[in-house]
Amino acid sequence: MSEKTFLYEWTRQDLNDLKPIEKRAFKKADELNDKILDLKIFLDEINEDWDEYMQFLEDERISKLCEFHCQECIDFDEELLSSIVTTLKKSLNDVNKSISYNSKKIKINQVIDG
Repeated sequence: MSEKTFLYEWTRQDLNDLKPIEKRAFKKADELNDKILDLKIFLDEINEDWDEYMQFLEDERISKLCEFHCQECIDFDEELLSSIVTTLKKSLNDVNKSISYNSKKIKINQVIDG
């Protein structure tokens, strides 16, 4: 068998040559890979939505960037603004913790495999 770099390079025949435990490991890795790809698509969508949100803030003259560009900002309810900022910060913090945790798990597995 030639050396495969990615999961999708494996053919059905290649898989038939594997031991049962290797087949199970491949299946689990393939499922995890699908979830990671779904996450990438989701993050791309969030980036697009974020860009749209920032553009909305600019178009409606809500963001502080308007003041920076010497444009007048509308009055904005401070309680709502604080709530938006707090929620976004918490979400980003939670995502950062999750990525950090999973990165450590991947590094540990690389050490075990190496």
